[in-house]
Amino acid sequence: MDGFDSTFVFREVEQKAFDEACCAFANKENMTQIAKQIGMNPVVLRNKLNPGNERHKLTAVELVKISKVSGNYCIANSLLFSLGMVGAKVPAQGNQQQLASRALENSVHAGEIARLALESGGEIRLPRTKRNEFLERAHDSVRNLVLLISDLENRSAGMQPFVSASVDFVTSGMPLPGLA
Repeated sequence: MDGFDSTFVFREVEQKAFDEACCAFANKENMTQIAKQIGMNPVVLRNKLNPGNERHKLTAVELVKISKVSGNYCIANSLLFSLGMVGAKVPAQGNQQQLASRALENSVHAGEIARLALESGGEIRLPRTKRNEFLERAHDSVRNLVLLISDLENRSAGMQPFVSASVDFVTSGMPLPGLA
């Protein structure tokens, strides 16, 4: 019986997080514009994002569509978090920055999170808007770190074959022009 009770509480917490994310999404985004872009009635989309509405439910395909169109991934992030995971959108190639600027950007995100923590003053419960701002900054920070890791991997992977070939060339005793 205790296992069932704890499972119910666990599901209740997950559902509440999902409902909060749906409300945050609906409050931040233009529902009419998003609905038109995905070919849905705006009233139906609002109903799907309304936790109190039992008739309309958001499907996985609709979640993907509204996330891609809006660029807002808070609902998907809440679902991933309930699985013990954190998601980070990695933009297509072409958004490369210097490593130093990427590292400095991470410091900016950390500073924003610290500022928000100081402003909350150790409160046990946060207002919804403050909580959503915290989450947005934390996801920005994670996204930046993923991009930093991706940049490092791409830079080192591209150089490795060149360096390896150069070392093989020199160690095999091949004469270098101008040095022989």
